[in-house]
Amino acid sequence: MSLLRNICRTLFKVLEWFAIICMVVLTLIVFMDVILRYIFKQGFSWTQEIATLMLVWFSFIGMAIGVLEKIHISIEMFTSKLPDKAVAVLECLNHILIAVFGGTMIYFGAVIMDMTKLSTMPATKLPSSVLYIILPLSGTLVLLNAVLVAIRQDKKIFPANSPEKEDHNA
Repeated sequence: MSLLRNICRTLFKVLEWFAIICMVVLTLIVFMDVILRYIFKQGFSWTQEIATLMLVWFSFIGMAIGVLEKIHISIEMFTSKLPDKAVAVLECLNHILIAVFGGTMIYFGAVIMDMTKLSTMPATKLPSSVLYIILPLSGTLVLLNAVLVAIRQDKKIFPANSPEKEDHNA
């Protein structure tokens, strides 16, 4: 079990670094394009496509990381008045629904990739499916992360006889 935990930690550290790299590349490309266009009155034709690609990839990877770290938007006004066991059940249900959403992303991402595999982006000539490959990838990560968080949440719903410290770093 610790091997699986270490593999997951390594995978998500790599994902965090990938998201950071996407944001840095996006920022540098947009900055360079602004400088070239407004100061030198010329620019590259590919900057908008690559910036869009980096923004989409960053957003979807960030969404998957947000599911794992439970930093997505939630409203606690009503749940704060419920008993702890009811809140735990609602949170588990919430992550099951998020997992279903991840599965939907996998399916429709594959459909969109299949539809766009023969078309290319105009400036970079990359296959259009490069833009959409992040959908099934991040859908898989959302599904996996939601299941991992729901399993951890399961400990709150069905507590063990002996009280254990909950491991938030799993």
